[in-house]
Amino acid sequence: MFRNIFRKITEEEGKIAIYHFSVKIVSRSAGASCVAKAAYIAGEKIRNERDGVIHDYRRKREVVYKEILLPAGAPEHFHKRSVLWNAAEQKETRKNSQTARSIDAALPREISRTEQIDLVRQFCAQNFTSYGMCVDYAIHDKGDGNPHVHILLPTRRVDKTGFTVKDRSWNDRAMLEQWRKSWAEWCNHKLYFVSDERIDHRSYEAQGIEKIPTVHLGAGACAIEKKGKKTDRGLLNLQIEIENANTSIAAMKQEMDDNKHYIQQNLDYLFQEELGCSMSEAYELREKDEYISFLKSEMERRNHNAIKAKEDEEYSKLFFARWDHEMLDRIMYEMKTASDYVHEHGQYPSGWNSIMETYRLLRQQEEQQKQQSAPKPTPPQNDTPEKSTFKPKSRSI
Repeated sequence: MFRNIFRKITEEEGKIAIYHFSVKIVSRSAGASCVAKAAYIAGEKIRNERDGVIHDYRRKREVVYKEILLPAGAPEHFHKRSVLWNAAEQKETRKNSQTARSIDAALPREISRTEQIDLVRQFCAQNFTSYGMCVDYAIHDKGDGNPHVHILLPTRRVDKTGFTVKDRSWNDRAMLEQWRKSWAEWCNHKLYFVSDERIDHRSYEAQGIEKIPTVHLGAGACAIEKKGKKTDRGLLNLQIEIENANTSIAAMKQEMDDNKHYIQQNLDYLFQEELGCSMSEAYELREKDEYISFLKSEMERRNHNAIKAKEDEEYSKLFFARWDHEMLDRIMYEMKTASDYVHEHGQYPSGWNSIMETYRLLRQQEEQQKQQSAPKPTPPQNDTPEKSTFKPKSRSI
């Protein structure tokens, strides 16, 4: 249970890219054969022509892709898996011969299947086929978040006639380190486009990480652990994982405290780097910006009120002007009606005096408005007004 919890924290939730690259030798002294190994990784049925044993792994469902890559000059019929590995098996004559080299490597689950296949192809072309090695690889994925690749390499060089001599340089420690480094580089190249996670081929000690490496369980211990039982190695790895988790938590807490202290000590400097001014200047700019925003909103409000007042004033003038014109039209109509009445009856109708008074007041108001708007004339030198000679005609009512 604890192992599943830690695995969920470190892998599923965090989606941490895992580095795993294991190289082993397929040796007859250990009771292994390259034909059996090829049948296993490819999930196929292959007969070992050397001893007649049939290896059938067609029930394996986790094989999602497999391919054989050949160097330049290799026989074309080596693209057939049974031909390739039976030729490698029969080339070895000793009972303790090393027939192949087997590599198991974890694939980044953050990348797609197409990118995983391309990653393996590019890695094998750079490190194996370019050196004259035949490559047989298969990608396994059970859907449990642990996609990986099995790579099988013969120990001999090849030409158009088949396998030739063994190349001892392929056993050099420097060659192995180059493979491990190249695998990390290709994985990181693919991860660069989809994730911030990176892997490192170096050991914890070489990376300066204070972590304890876990021990390898082995096939027997893995089988027991899958049945739900505990093994000494499994319990040891669980204890190591707990200690590593505590170390990581302590390191993260220390890093957070260091960052907090650094920010507090260099806050003004960080402001200046990011904003191009000091913190005090930034506050002043903020206050100025807020004041400018206030002035802008206040001016908009005042302009709106002034425009509204002007609209109300013009509307009022228009209303009263219309009202005056309507009243004047009504008075003119009543005067015409009164004139018709006089011609018909010989006298003015009742209420005539009030109509005339209203008309007189409207005219007087209109004249006053014209005088106020017109420029004032220059007064005459003689201030005494002339007497009017106009005599109104008498009317009989």
